[in-house]
Amino acid sequence: MKRFVLFSGVALVVILFPQSVQAGWTRTYGGPVDDVGYCVEQTRDLGYIICGASWQPRWNLIKTNQTGDTLWTHIADYCYWVEQTSDGGYIVTGEALIDDGKYHIFLLKTDSLGNTLWYREDFAGDSISDTVSGVGLSVQETSDGGYIITGHKSLWLEEIGDLWLIKTDSLGNTLWTRVYGADGPDCGCCVRQTSDGGYIISGYSESLQSLWLLKTDEAGDTVWTQSSSGWVLGRGYCVQQTSDEGYILTGSIAPFYDGKNHLFLLKTDSTGDTLWTRIDIGWLSPAGGGVGRCIQQTPDDGYIITGYTSEWYDEIDDLWLIKTDSEGDTLWTRIYGGEAEDLGHCVDQTADGGYIVTGATKSFGAGGYDIWLLKTDANGDTLGIVEEPPVTPVTHPSNWRLRASVGQQIVLQYSDFPHGFHAQVFDATGRKVDELHSVSPSGTLTWGEDDGCYSPGVYFIRSSSEEPSVTQKVILIK
Repeated sequence: MKRFVLFSGVALVVILFPQSVQAGWTRTYGGPVDDVGYCVEQTRDLGYIICGASWQPRWNLIKTNQTGDTLWTHIADYCYWVEQTSDGGYIVTGEALIDDGKYHIFLLKTDSLGNTLWYREDFAGDSISDTVSGVGLSVQETSDGGYIITGHKSLWLEEIGDLWLIKTDSLGNTLWTRVYGADGPDCGCCVRQTSDGGYIISGYSESLQSLWLLKTDEAGDTVWTQSSSGWVLGRGYCVQQTSDEGYILTGSIAPFYDGKNHLFLLKTDSTGDTLWTRIDIGWLSPAGGGVGRCIQQTPDDGYIITGYTSEWYDEIDDLWLIKTDSEGDTLWTRIYGGEAEDLGHCVDQTADGGYIVTGATKSFGAGGYDIWLLKTDANGDTLGIVEEPPVTPVTHPSNWRLRASVGQQIVLQYSDFPHGFHAQVFDATGRKVDELHSVSPSGTLTWGEDDGCYSPGVYFIRSSSEEPSVTQKVILIK
C-alpha cells in the first residue's frame, strides 16, 4: 500500500543491515556499471554456479559455496546459460563480440574450478559463415555426451534473424545445425532434450506474431510446432518436459490491448495440444502484469516460476517468485525488490527443498544493475532482506530519525527534504510490506499499530530520499 504522511526533525543515524539466517539469504555481485545474472544452478557440492553479463571487462561466471560466498570467478563474454556437466565441470553459452564487429554464439567448457578446457564459436556451417552472427541463449548436455544449443542467427549486430538449433559432440565440434523461421525475427529462448531423444524449443516468432513451441526429432527435423497467434506479442522464454511426458511453458503475452505484459503458464500434452493455460497467476494488483522468465517442475508435480512484475509493457518493477500446484493454481507468491528495477531470470529447486534465484537488482548493490542471488526456503522466504557488501556501521548525519526503535507504534521525524520524504518497510522475510510517501519537506510519521495489519515482530525501514540510503531496524510489540 502507498500512503501520504507528514514528518519533521533532524537526526544522527547508524546504517544497519540485518544479518543472514540459515534458511535463506540474498547476495549482490557487481560494480558501478550494469551486471546481470541470467542463469543459476545448484552444484553437486551444494554450492551454486551463476552466469551473467557485465558492461565492462569483468567475470561473468561465478562459483559460490552453499551460503553464496564466492569461491572463484571466470572472465568470459556475455553468458546467458550455464549447467554443470557429467564430469563436474561447466558448459556455458552466450555471445562474444569479435573482430568483425558482430556478436557470435560461443560455447565454453570449463573444469570444476572454472579453468577453460575448450572454446568454440562460429557455428554457421554454411556458405555465408563469414557474415553470420548470432546469440546462444540456452545449452544442455545431451545423452550422447555432446551439447544442444538454441538462440538466434543474425547478419548484423543486435539484429534477430532465424531461430537456430546447433548440435555438437563432446568437444564442441558441430554435428549439425538447423534454422527455423520465415519472414521476420524468430528466436529460440530455451532448449531441452526430451525422453524420446529429440528436443523441445520455446521462443517466439515475429513472422507469426506469436510465442513458439517447436518439437524436433534427434536430428533436429520438425515433428510439430505450436503457436498462439491470438496472444499478441507472445514470448515463450522457458520450457520443460513434465513427468507426464507433456510440456510446461512460461513467458509473456499482451492479449488484452491494455499496454501491459501478462505472465502466462501453458501446459500441453506430448503432442503439443493445450491442456490448460493460466494468465497473471497470483498477481497482487488488478492494475498490474508481469513476465515469466523461468519455470521448473517441482517434486510435488507443481511448478516454481520466476520473472518480474510489470505495470506497463517494457517496464520492470519487482522480482516475482510463484509456486503453483499441478494444475497451475497459485499456492503462494513472493515479490522482492525496492524502489528501482528488480527482476528474476532463473530459478532452481535446491536439495533442502528451497529455491535459488538469480536476476538483477537496481535497488540494492554497488550501482546500476547488480547480479542478484536469492536463496529461499520451501515457502519462498529469504528470512532476511538484501545483504549489502560488508560495511562497518558508520554514524553519519541524516535528516530523519526514529524517536524509538521498539514500541507499539514507530514514530519517525524528518526535515529538510525539498522533494518530500520516501521510504519502504520490509518485514523479516525481505518482503516489502509498505511504502511511505510524504510531499511535505518536514514532518512526523507514526507507523505500525494504527495500520492494524502488521503483526508484532522485526521490520526494516529504508529511506530512498537520500544517498546513501539509510536502513533502520524496528520492532513492533503488542
